[in-house]
Amino acid sequence: MLFFIIFLLFIFCIGTVIGSFLNVVILRAFSGESIILPPSKCPKCKNKLKWWHNIPILSYILLRGKCYFCKEKISIQYPIVEFITGVIFVLVFLKYGISVETFFGFIIASLFIVISVTDIKERVVFDGHTYALIGTGLFYAIYLTIMQIVNVNSSSTTFQISTEWVLNNPLTISVAGVIAGVLIMEIAAKIGNLIAGERAFGEGDTYIAAGLGAVFGWKNVLIILVLSVIIQLIFTMPLFLKKLITRKAWNILIPVALFFVYAIGYFFLQKQPVFNNIYIVLFSILLMLILGVWACVEIIRGLKNPDNLTYLPFGPAMAIAGLIVLLF
Repeated sequence: MLFFIIFLLFIFCIGTVIGSFLNVVILRAFSGESIILPPSKCPKCKNKLKWWHNIPILSYILLRGKCYFCKEKISIQYPIVEFITGVIFVLVFLKYGISVETFFGFIIASLFIVISVTDIKERVVFDGHTYALIGTGLFYAIYLTIMQIVNVNSSSTTFQISTEWVLNNPLTISVAGVIAGVLIMEIAAKIGNLIAGERAFGEGDTYIAAGLGAVFGWKNVLIILVLSVIIQLIFTMPLFLKKLITRKAWNILIPVALFFVYAIGYFFLQKQPVFNNIYIVLFSILLMLILGVWACVEIIRGLKNPDNLTYLPFGPAMAIAGLIVLLF
């Protein structure tokens, strides 16, 4: 047991080191510099950092969050990314153990972190990061497909290519996932464009969805995207409602409030005897549908005046949903 705990601490430390590297990837994506050269330096005074300035988490604490040379504050992003990466690496290892899946899980989780942070910082999703996610998913699918063939040949049966295998092998599922992710996001974006005059989602979100499809396949990408919407609502709804109240946007606030109050009431009251009547059930569902459509229409109309709404990037929600599926 003690050895296992020590080994988990080792995995955590490896994760924090990778997290430190991810910080470099994130920041140099904005500056356009190579992730290899030049060596790490202070973004303010440009002094080259010493080795002990780069110890994950610990250096931030020892330096009290300030540059050793110019005393400028160091962004809290550094230790947060390092810590989160360490924790996620431990969770991936606990899920998959010592395996090839763990190696790919580390890469996929790292890309999720990079994509999330750039989207949060500047609302930017870099093509290189999403291409890497798509490539990793496809490469993993190729590996699984090859292993599938090898395992069949190593058994008593001989591998044969059939229509069913062509349609259901890991690589086909991965490629179909890329296509499904792109189609779903682009259709949703175009609907937003038709109703509100602008895309409902950015092009970067489409590439992220393609990456999710490559990693998890077409059967899971829709589930992940629905989960992403739920996660987004959890984070944005309090800010969204607060801003609506502050700006007195009653045309949006009233239908949204009515829908949520009615939906919550229906959830808790649906087992009451009165709901044994099929007509009452149908009327209740129809009324909830009408309130939901009314709320959605007013929200979409509000996109034409984004100053009345609160925007949070969708990329992090997609990444969190992907991590949930990866881990659980």
